[in-house]
Amino acid sequence: MTGRQMIENNILDLLENRIYQALKKISDQQQKINTLIHEKEKLEQALSSRDAKIAQLEREVSEAESSADAQAVLEYQEREEKLKNRLEELVQKIDKVRLLE
Repeated sequence: MTGRQMIENNILDLLENRIYQALKKISDQQQKINTLIHEKEKLEQALSSRDAKIAQLEREVSEAESSADAQAVLEYQEREEKLKNRLEELVQKIDKVRLLE
């Protein structure tokens, strides 16, 4: 083998080695990309689940507020009715006192 052939073989070996290293790096990067894609999908699912839970809690809060408002209105109406009855009783008593005068 001549010196030139040895140099060419060394260059080819060097190029082959660099190609191998480049392919290895590409493979490693592809594995990282696949891992990141998988993690992204898991996080998107978790986010979607959390968003659904937040929406459910917002509905429950809204329903509770509506229920509390309805309860407050009912209590107000009950107090109003009691006050009306008491006022009517007082008016009747006043009328009785006037009749006695």
